[in-house]
Amino acid sequence: MPRKLIHKSPMKARQVVQPHNLRQTFMIFTEGQTEEGYFKKFKVRCKTIPGGNALRIVEEAIVQKKQLKKPYDEYWVVFDQDATPKNDFLKAISLATANGLKVAYSCQAFEIWWLFHFTEIAAPIQRKDYEKKLKKHLPDYKQREKGQTQGERMWLQLNKLKETGIANAKKAHTKFPQPELAFDQSVTTVYELVEFLGGNSIR
Repeated sequence: MPRKLIHKSPMKARQVVQPHNLRQTFMIFTEGQTEEGYFKKFKVRCKTIPGGNALRIVEEAIVQKKQLKKPYDEYWVVFDQDATPKNDFLKAISLATANGLKVAYSCQAFEIWWLFHFTEIAAPIQRKDYEKKLKKHLPDYKQREKGQTQGERMWLQLNKLKETGIANAKKAHTKFPQPELAFDQSVTTVYELVEFLGGNSIR
């Protein structure tokens, strides 16, 4: 009786099992609801700390961070220079860093980040001039329309230009990398947070 030939299947390649969840969790403390609305579109947790200068914002963020019921992988605080004295501004950054908060600051205000999506900025621009310059690109923009709705709307309008915003903001920051140098310039480090969020799977 002839023997049956047994055909062995080729060895299957070993399957590499990827971790099911590589996403990081973020808690962002923001100075205003406009910023909160903007960052929530990235699907991250945000809490607004209204009022006060940069130093007070950071002090309150530290308190709230300690009161959180669950840990997060990244903690950020977002604030403007506004009318904060230089010493308080620098102290706010040092205090945040010492307490596990990464900082996204804007000189003078958060809206400078939006303007970077359209143009390079080589000289200081006063906050009062932001609206006029943004209207050249966004005719319906009104600076007085604060709040989460405006932040969400700006994200929808600007997210497709995000890479340009990052490149322009990074170029300006490179010229004035230290906060004490950036204080009198049109500089924002918000691009660092946005770049981080855009390069990671987040929830």
